[in-house]
Amino acid sequence: MNPVYDFIQRNRVLAKIEKAQRSKARNLALDDFDLTGFPNILFKCCDLFSLNLGHNNIMDLPNDIIQLKNLRHLSLDYNSLDKFPMALKQLSHLVTLNISHNPIKELTKDIGCFVTLETLWCNACCLTTLPEELGTLIKLEAFGARHNKISKLPDGICNLKNLRWLTLEDNNLHNVPQNFDKLQSLVHVNFNKNNFNFIPLRMSKIKTLRYLHLQNNEFFTLPDTTIFAMPHTKINLQHNPLQLEDNKIYSNVIVTGTENEILDLLGNDSDSSSDNWDNSLNSSDLNYSDTESESEDEEILTDIPRLSKFLVTF
Repeated sequence: MNPVYDFIQRNRVLAKIEKAQRSKARNLALDDFDLTGFPNILFKCCDLFSLNLGHNNIMDLPNDIIQLKNLRHLSLDYNSLDKFPMALKQLSHLVTLNISHNPIKELTKDIGCFVTLETLWCNACCLTTLPEELGTLIKLEAFGARHNKISKLPDGICNLKNLRWLTLEDNNLHNVPQNFDKLQSLVHVNFNKNNFNFIPLRMSKIKTLRYLHLQNNEFFTLPDTTIFAMPHTKINLQHNPLQLEDNKIYSNVIVTGTENEILDLLGNDSDSSSDNWDNSLNSSDLNYSDTESESEDEEILTDIPRLSKFLVTF
């Protein structure tokens, strides 16, 4: 890296952290600063409620992160974590955690310590399994693990009675656990790009389910029995090798159609959360930060002496 650019980047970070500390800020965004570690001054920002550290080069978290005792939302997506950071266990009060786009091979069995967690994103990691302990996250409302290599869901996932949004697009799934119908808060399920060739009948017993995405799977025929048992659910079966019969019409199923027709069926009567979910299929970025304006960043770049009083590296 260019030494001048490196100097500017590091001291821009310190300037932002110092400002957050002085103002007792609740939100801090340190995305895309080429961070490999943590400035010590960051741990003095005890008022932080949300912290974004996405798009850096962080490989692990220090135990000092426990000092951020008020932190509730943490985003670590697009870093270089090759294992679940054990220091995170000290932040068991987190509400939102995003570890997507890191080469993490497995979720720790200690995931159950996050008893207050409501949203967990672990998309595009290197996961092949999910731990049974996932089912102990009884407050979890949204879970995303798309773009992994998961072939089977743990039975414990059926204990997530508050789960509303589930996306497991682009995995190797072909079935769901026996007690999947216990998920009686489930609204939106994304099983696109998996290996399903039937809709498990137990899914028809989830009366809250409104959107079921099964595009790019292995359906050769339409599962009539299950479809008729799910009149309350809009089902997308596009891009399957279906052999269709012309005389069959299903008001709640998409097998072909234009983009506008699909939006009419899947979007018009959904709430805003569902719309946002549809639009988030290619990203799991969460941003709770009140970021500074472009003009403030430009001011920092053109006024090097004001960058920071700590001219150190980390």
